Amino acid sequence: MKHEKSQVKAVLGIPLLIVALWSLAFAARADDTPIRLADMAQSLNGIASQVMIDQELDHKYGVDVSYKGYPTLDGLFNAIRGKQVDLGFGGWTGFAQFRAQGYPVVNIFPVGRGATLDVLVPADSELQSLEDLKGKRVASYAGAAGTATVLLRVMLNDFYGFDPANTGDLQYVGPGIIPALLDSGDVDAGLLFDPLATKAMASGKYRSIGNLGDLYKEKTGDDFLWISLATNDDFAKANPEALSGFLKGWVEAVEYVKSHPAVFEAYGKKLGLDQAGIDQLAERVIRDYATTWNDEYINGLKAFAERANRVMDKGFLDELPEDAFSTQYAP
Repeated sequence: MKHEKSQVKAVLGIPLLIVALWSLAFAARADDTPIRLADMAQSLNGIASQVMIDQELDHKYGVDVSYKGYPTLDGLFNAIRGKQVDLGFGGWTGFAQFRAQGYPVVNIFPVGRGATLDVLVPADSELQSLEDLKGKRVASYAGAAGTATVLLRVMLNDFYGFDPANTGDLQYVGPGIIPALLDSGDVDAGLLFDPLATKAMASGKYRSIGNLGDLYKEKTGDDFLWISLATNDDFAKANPEALSGFLKGWVEAVEYVKSHPAVFEAYGKKLGLDQAGIDQLAERVIRDYATTWNDEYINGLKAFAERANRVMDKGFLDELPEDAFSTQYAP
């Protein structure tokens, strides 16, 4: 009888143990620091961000991430510099410009090096390289001061001897209408990013005459930085451990994406890509990820800022504040 009572107590104790473990887990989650993460709607950054949330890599490192997409770049940037969010993805030159203008925004980690930035032309176009763009009408999705536009102008000015902005040949349009403008002949070439660039090329109607990230590396020896993560001074000062935890989770999420390309399947199917297109998208995005963040890398960005300042209109990165970058939170 005594043995039976012991068995009953042991069995009854199992649910109590489970409840206790769940209580501890809930308490740990309750203590996790909330982080509001902002991005452009339908951005590929959302893939690793969602992996981070789905795999609970945020909670693994003591943070609780909520992800929000903004329909416009202006809306995203206003949210980041207005402290409506705690972390955000965007062009690093934009964040550096904000810093120079007195907004307490700081680049804390690289995200994409520009390996998905392509200048596209119709498949039957006579244009073969960026050099052929002289005197041609070019459309950029990124706006006059967007990091991708700045890179395009620097590349054309410094390495091919012309700047389409100075001759009125560069125009700024929404990314979704660039293929239609190419079809109609209203522009000769268009700068696009993934997933739209891959979708366009996978259709067979368009081809790339230059990948900007690869060409910049080839011409300068430096890795370019297109997209970075930025935060604001107040959040960083109050939550340094949370930022470090977030970046550890982000790097782990990126590694997960690299080793599990199946995460692109559902995303690619929503875009209407076939398997070859999905595979191409995965290869390009995985190659785009940047996770090295140190003084040497940042020095390369400063060298680009000097090029950009010479090419762009007065007022663009006239000053690059030293505190526009921080390696304090890097894993």
